[in-house]
Amino acid sequence: MNKDMEIIIEIAEKLDWGVRVDKNEWEFSKFSPAGQDFNITITANNLRDIVDKIQERCNNFDCSQETHLWLDNTGHGMNGAPEDMKDLYEDMEACLEMMEELFNELDRLIE
Repeated sequence: MNKDMEIIIEIAEKLDWGVRVDKNEWEFSKFSPAGQDFNITITANNLRDIVDKIQERCNNFDCSQETHLWLDNTGHGMNGAPEDMKDLYEDMEACLEMMEELFNELDRLIE
């Protein structure tokens, strides 16, 4: 494992993310405030690539769309998601904030 990889893992773990690396596949996982097992999986070869792909995930993360994935046909949470749509949406916002925090901390390494 090279030094950049070790630093990425160290920073992610300080932010309470679990990290699994298999060759060039990185999986970052963390529980949301509502207890959702939230994961980011990316394929990357270096620090810049990892940071860019996390930023891309943040930019493309749509809290409304993610909320709808967890709602049943009556508008209530399913599969362990919060029952109330508002709570679920707020949890998706928290997931986005968690990703942004990881991005910001890793991006500082490049500056």
